[in-house]
Amino acid sequence: MRQRTAKTLGTRHDLNYFKYFTPFRLWRMALGLAVPVLALLWLGISSRQSFYSKGQLSSAHAFFSDQCSVCHTGQARATSTAGFRKPVTDSACLSCHQAPAHQPNQLFTPSCSSCHVEHQGLVQLDHVRDAQCVQCHSGLQTIQGPPHYVADIRGFNRNHPEFAPLRNGSAGYSAITFSHHEHRGDSIRGPLGPVKLQCDDCHRPQAEIGGPWTYADPHLQGTATPADPTANLFLDTTRELMAPVTYEQHCLSCHALQFDQRFTAPVPHKTPEIVHAFVVQQFQDYIAGHPEAIHESRPADRNIPGVAIMQPTAPRNAEEWVQQNVDRTEQLLWGVTCKLCHQLEFPSSGGGNASGLPRIKPSSMPARWLPHATFSHEAHSGVACESCHALAPASETTSQILIPSIKTCQSCHNGDPSAAGKAENSCFLCHQYHQWKDRTHFRGTHTIQELTGAGSGR
Repeated sequence: MRQRTAKTLGTRHDLNYFKYFTPFRLWRMALGLAVPVLALLWLGISSRQSFYSKGQLSSAHAFFSDQCSVCHTGQARATSTAGFRKPVTDSACLSCHQAPAHQPNQLFTPSCSSCHVEHQGLVQLDHVRDAQCVQCHSGLQTIQGPPHYVADIRGFNRNHPEFAPLRNGSAGYSAITFSHHEHRGDSIRGPLGPVKLQCDDCHRPQAEIGGPWTYADPHLQGTATPADPTANLFLDTTRELMAPVTYEQHCLSCHALQFDQRFTAPVPHKTPEIVHAFVVQQFQDYIAGHPEAIHESRPADRNIPGVAIMQPTAPRNAEEWVQQNVDRTEQLLWGVTCKLCHQLEFPSSGGGNASGLPRIKPSSMPARWLPHATFSHEAHSGVACESCHALAPASETTSQILIPSIKTCQSCHNGDPSAAGKAENSCFLCHQYHQWKDRTHFRGTHTIQELTGAGSGR
């Protein structure tokens, strides 16, 4: 029998096999060298920079997608260079856009491209991710002094505080006496009879206040104003916030300030000085045309609780007749009519003025309750007013703040808008980073040819 040993078997193998180039090894080496060489050649000879773009530009910048050098600019050896390898600097963004600073007391200012991330497809660049805001506002610090805002906010549905007017318990915004409850009654007296008021009978956006009003006096009924050809045609323009309620536009039809049965013109809803001058002029004009009125007997005035009505003697001349009627009229105005809605300060109480007329405490109802947030009624026009302003129908005083609470907003704005019953709740929806009120005049420098590449042979 043949004997096999390890030594005899080992002699059957070529121990120098690794020194030979087999066809497989030759192909592998050739591919390993060819791929990098071809890649370098392609980058070197290719003239279309879009070939190495990370992705599609946003809709705002898509028109110059082939002009990488518009944004990717740089300086090298005192020669202007441009290309996809150059990061986008703030100066490149600011050549087209204004971007006022956020807060002068902030610790650092992020670069434009860190928040407005490009090459992510046809997205809106102002839709900044919450992470960019939370990186500061989850533990807000300032260069000096404590922050003026809540220092720990991580998301609208996480630990966002209640809206400031409701959180601070602010009251007394207006010196006007008004009851929503009384004006929302089933049948109140209107200029043409009993009416049932709805919210939009008084509250409308600025764009609609010139139109007709349902319960206005026919003689005071406004008509729709013609369209302004110079007006901005964006959908939300003058429709974001409700227009302030004014006496002339909303109250006059039902609450005309008639002061004497001899006159049809009501007292103007102005300062006491203007009212006094108007009343004096009315009586002076009347007695000049009716001198016999000096000797006419006048029925005694009715007693009004809380108001001491003077019962003067018979006037001896036109001047006394005017003075007596002015005094009587102003007693009723200051003591009853104006006090129904306004707070008056008289000279005897430390208010008033040198002429002896009272001073009307001014109203300070804000037009924007959330000055650091954006909101549009136009975007919420499909929701019933009472659904958000749930406290309004039963409100009795103007010191009660009737804006919706944050829980009301969170009931809809609670997450991913792609899911049913969930609306967008990102920071950008309500807040802006830049202080746009500090924006100034801006002059661009780019040409159409530069942006679009026209005439460059591309």
